[in-house]
Amino acid sequence: MAQARSTDNKLPFGHDLLPSYTAGALIRQGNALGMYHRAAMETFEARTIDSAKLGMEKRYGAWLNPPFFAWFFVPLSVLPYRTALWLFACLNATLLCASILLLRKMLVLDPRRSLRLSAQQSIPIAIWGLIPLMLVVAYPTIQATGHQQNTFISLLLLCGSVALARRGAAFGAGLVAGLLFFKPQLAVVVAVALAVLFGWRALAGMALTGLGLLLITLITLPGCLSEFRSQLPLIVHYLQQEAPYHWGRQVTLQSFWRILIQGHEPAETLPIVRLLTLACSAGFLAPLAWAVIRNMKSPGGTIERDRLLSAAIVIMPLVMPYYMDYDLVLLAVPAVLLAREWVASGTEQRSRSDRWLLAAWVIFYVATFANPALAEQTRINLTVAALASVAGLSIARCYNRQPCRSAMQTASI
Repeated sequence: MAQARSTDNKLPFGHDLLPSYTAGALIRQGNALGMYHRAAMETFEARTIDSAKLGMEKRYGAWLNPPFFAWFFVPLSVLPYRTALWLFACLNATLLCASILLLRKMLVLDPRRSLRLSAQQSIPIAIWGLIPLMLVVAYPTIQATGHQQNTFISLLLLCGSVALARRGAAFGAGLVAGLLFFKPQLAVVVAVALAVLFGWRALAGMALTGLGLLLITLITLPGCLSEFRSQLPLIVHYLQQEAPYHWGRQVTLQSFWRILIQGHEPAETLPIVRLLTLACSAGFLAPLAWAVIRNMKSPGGTIERDRLLSAAIVIMPLVMPYYMDYDLVLLAVPAVLLAREWVASGTEQRSRSDRWLLAAWVIFYVATFANPALAEQTRINLTVAALASVAGLSIARCYNRQPCRSAMQTASI
């Protein structure tokens, strides 16, 4: 949400919590359906902006999540906005720290050892210390922290699901992955990858979580699910095509072609943009799907599955219709899995494509800092271009199994 210059002790950050805070308040007030209606949301948000002295314009902040997730914010909505914001900020900091611990344990080659490291198995701080260093100063993390988005909830859930899957706890991984559907655009590709790579147990776990969330929604928020399904496309259409919209904050193939062909002015998305988006999405999904099929016919080991899961997570932002730049924090998971394999393998086992992939990750990291200003002033979404390079090279690695087997045989951490 847009933010104005802070004056008269106005709060200059944490404005993206406002729609969530409002959704929780509307449930508490008995107007749950209002969270998907602009008038109800805008009226409450305007009052909160005034009462909490927020340094921002009075603009509509939409609630875009499924209904069940709004229950998470009902307790916070009882508190004054500033108090709720500080509590949420503390929660986000805690979730980020927990995620860093899980990412650190992913550096162990044998995932079954990753949750209990002995002194002999400990990871040198010179290696795992890069995780908090690079993650904390990453532009998506800075964005998520400044806006107080719910990104760190997603990050912990993804880390937990991947960690459980790599240890062989497929059912538990599915249970946790099912919770990711509080933001469907973050969960779809990962859910499919987990189900295919780790079998029916992962699928059963996701189905059980999904059933629980569905029952919670139907019983406690009657009518909200149908309202979510009918109103969400209209809300997204308004935000992206009727009102001024910063397409450079989107990290999707659609945003790349939209900016390049149509610029930044509000307008209906042209058919050529939709066609190019579909064609490019197929260009990433088809080879990844074929790599997964090859793995099903001739199952590989831990590193093969790590590569496939990493590729799925990396392409997820590109192929989704809606994916904000702060949610790129989730790409810390495939980055750490690559780092684990890179450190475990010898120099002679690293192919030229591996080195290109490392370079692509570095370029992508830098591009996230430069892209907001660049995309605003030009018709280039640099983050999408850099991420597409990472995605393409990540998928290519899924077809190269020999280095996987060599690394599995020789590496030890």
